[in-house]
Amino acid sequence: MVLFDKVTKIYEDGTKAVDHLDLKIERGEIAVLIGPSGCGKTTSLK
Repeated sequence: MVLFDKVTKIYEDGTKAVDHLDLKIERGEIAVLIGPSGCGKTTSLK
């Protein structure tokens, strides 16, 4: 299982890349993050 509970990422300059992300992916499930460029998809997975 992958579980993110209220994940937030704020860069040193104060830019908020991810704000309170909650995500639960159960074993065997496939999940896809979809969104425009710069919305925090890659940052969320790092």
